[in-house]
Amino acid sequence: MKKITHIRRSAYQLCLVLLAVFSLSSCENEFGDESAIGGGSNEPPVVTSVNEAREGTPVTQGVLENTYIIRGENLSTLKTISFNGFRAGFNPALLTDKLAFVTIPEDAPYVKQSNILRLENSAGATEYDFSLLTIVEFTEELIDGRSAVVLHGGDFSDVDEVVFSSGTEEDGNLEERDADILSVTDTEVTVAVPDGVVQAFIYVYTSRGAIVQSSSYGFNYPIYTDGLNAWELGGWGEPQEESSEIALGASSVKKTTGQWEGLTFTPAADAEPLVFSDYTTMAVSIYPEPGVTRIKLRVNDEDLGSNNAETDYYKIDVVPGQWNKVVLELKSFYPTSTPPEEITRIDFQCASEGAGNVYYVDQFGFVQ
Repeated sequence: MKKITHIRRSAYQLCLVLLAVFSLSSCENEFGDESAIGGGSNEPPVVTSVNEAREGTPVTQGVLENTYIIRGENLSTLKTISFNGFRAGFNPALLTDKLAFVTIPEDAPYVKQSNILRLENSAGATEYDFSLLTIVEFTEELIDGRSAVVLHGGDFSDVDEVVFSSGTEEDGNLEERDADILSVTDTEVTVAVPDGVVQAFIYVYTSRGAIVQSSSYGFNYPIYTDGLNAWELGGWGEPQEESSEIALGASSVKKTTGQWEGLTFTPAADAEPLVFSDYTTMAVSIYPEPGVTRIKLRVNDEDLGSNNAETDYYKIDVVPGQWNKVVLELKSFYPTSTPPEEITRIDFQCASEGAGNVYYVDQFGFVQ
């Protein structure tokens, strides 16, 4: 299983959710009866619906780490909320008799479960049919001559649509392509990649109303996928070579380090310029062998202006013995200084001093 590290605007998203919750609470309290505010009912909780917090749509399946509004009765005295037996944290101060909100824990079990949302207060408990959904990773295959993606996770039993989406409405270049679903199990969905897809996020829709998004499939600007894409491989110290230890595709780059040796990617003469402002994220898969727990990254052989102890490197914590998919927002590279107009060099270096450390780099590129 891959560890997926994704640096997100979590604080901003939380603020939006809280604003939505307070707004909903205010409306219910203003137009409902007085018992909607606290009240401490002596009756067990009742669930009438569960709504996705940002969209407000009712669902009977939720995505791990997403926030949901529970509507019903006798909710102000809730003691526990659990998903498939796994307790979720919630703020009692934001409960009303008719409204509660909760974030589904990342570790809640989601396949081969009873699919029960359970609410309990001092007067009793109630159970509500509610399954969970997540995408852990995806792999690529060739099936009957067609490029295919296998999405791993679950519970995919109720999947009825998969869409590859690229671009945005704001930029006027949004493209959504329906994918042919080749097979579905509770833990895997296999789809054919639609024609013309270079980069996209994969959206999985279920008949229970849930929607989950994958990490980026492909890149708007690839550096290394099944080989170098108009970039060249180098570094200080030897060797750096291609390997069959892969995250996806057919090959990766293997770096065996000496004392503080590094791995360098630079554009070939025919490469399109990599304009910093044209892209939002850098994605790369890294496989460290035992002993390697941190990789340092540097752009253009210059100071990144970060808050790290060594300001010329961006530090990435990795788990040895597995592929770590890392997605980094480009703006985080230069928090206090002006970024370059173009990226002309990218260096990786093992943060552990000493010779003989080995790591692999695969599926490396930039997303708009």
